[in-house]
Amino acid sequence: RRQRQMCIRDSLNDDGTLSLELHIGVDNGVNISAVCRSIIKEVRYKVAKATGVPVKSVDVYVDTVIVG
Repeated sequence: RRQRQMCIRDSLNDDGTLSLELHIGVDNGVNISAVCRSIIKEVRYKVAKATGVPVKSVDVYVDTVIVG
């Protein structure tokens, strides 16, 4: 099975909030929009809770669909 990779970019905005950009790979056949919504919700909550910094945006990009 191919190893999944993920890239995360973050930036601190002028208003003191965080913006995050995640690049991911997903398995073929999954509901991509549902996976992305789940990731956005979970990342926003956990990052804000762990850092105390409000998260302005979480953008998820599916770079790869893994077949097999």
